[in-house]
Amino acid sequence: MSINHVILSGNLGANSELRYTKNGTPVLTFPLAVNDRVPNGDGTWGNYTNWPDCSMFGKRAEALAPYLTKGVKVTVSGRVRTHSYQKDGQNIKRWEIRVDNVELMQVKRDQQGAYSHPAEQAAQPIAASPVPDVYDEDIPFLRSKDAI
Repeated sequence: MSINHVILSGNLGANSELRYTKNGTPVLTFPLAVNDRVPNGDGTWGNYTNWPDCSMFGKRAEALAPYLTKGVKVTVSGRVRTHSYQKDGQNIKRWEIRVDNVELMQVKRDQQGAYSHPAEQAAQPIAASPVPDVYDEDIPFLRSKDAI
């Protein structure tokens, strides 16, 4: 038995591209920047960026295309696929991620601080609720130190 399942989290390196096959099936492609922490030679740590190509098919791909823009943080899950071809007499093997699921990890804002929505550029800003101050004494089960 073998398992081919990949989960990656990173930022889109470019806007997604939506195309259609000859049969009319939507195909969405995008590069994903996934960082690795690697040791430098001097004892410090740095980042190494991997750039897997991702592709997604079907109605979900078509629906997600406007949301998958450069810089958006996402988590994708899917399967690894390889493609082999020849270019200039060289055998080339390319890996890609066939995406089954996408989770948007952040909401992009425009320069005025409003949340951007792909269908309408002039989206109404969403009122952010302030984070309440919560202290240990505000949580009931932490107050009952005498009961233990």
